[in-house]
Amino acid sequence: MQRGGYTFGDTDVAAERLALVAETFEPPSRRLLTDARSALSSAPELAIDLGCGPGHTTRLVAEVTAARRTVGIDASAAFLEEAARTSSRAIEYIEHDVTAVPFPVGPADLVYCRLVLAHQAEPAKVVARWMTQVRPGGVLALDEVEYIETPDPVLSRYEELVVALVASRGALMYAGPVIDAMTEGGGWRREASRLVEHLVPVERAARMYGMNLATWRHDPAITAICSQDSLDRLANDLDERARSTGDPPVHWGLRQALLLRSGQTTQSAKGDNR
Repeated sequence: MQRGGYTFGDTDVAAERLALVAETFEPPSRRLLTDARSALSSAPELAIDLGCGPGHTTRLVAEVTAARRTVGIDASAAFLEEAARTSSRAIEYIEHDVTAVPFPVGPADLVYCRLVLAHQAEPAKVVARWMTQVRPGGVLALDEVEYIETPDPVLSRYEELVVALVASRGALMYAGPVIDAMTEGGGWRREASRLVEHLVPVERAARMYGMNLATWRHDPAITAICSQDSLDRLANDLDERARSTGDPPVHWGLRQALLLRSGQTTQSAKGDNR
């Protein structure tokens, strides 16, 4: 069932994939959120999760930051309906385009975003807009991909296609370098920017890739460069890899950054290896 207009879809299969993504990247995301909480002088009154999807990251934000109020924002009504089914009283969800400011709620003490800037044509400008929605002394935590490395030719072929798909929307799949190169100013400074390598088993990566391929294989940007026969072969190969074990893992390079809004003094975040 097609629900909306996301690059990676918001179908039922896409929702299943996001659950797997949440499980896969929970450890590094938890560490970033822990550091974001440590950068604040006290527990946030309001935390916002941008591009929250079905709510996996929103629940993680609420748990790690102990915010009095946590709000997930997303453009997909269907995803938000799914998120609300597992919501607690301290979490709420709002339908809104995350690139449009001001947000319906806020400004916030802590704003978190994972794997959303890769779909924006001008990520640095989007970040600048987001910073206007952070309270003085607050923090914006960004979690994006800088690189993906694998010796597996099947996974590499998939990655070539997904980079082309994102590029067809005017965006850059690997947004990490853009975040790291942003010039401080305009009322904010960089507290931390680190490159974290996260290893993902091939079978897990292949499962995520296979579900993703199913949502966008008929996109005109893909069918213009790839036949349905070759896409069928790729889908079959990914399915085979998803059942394999013992292959070298996929190396995910994650750019994790903490940007602080000018204002009251904050505690220094841990683990800046810039």
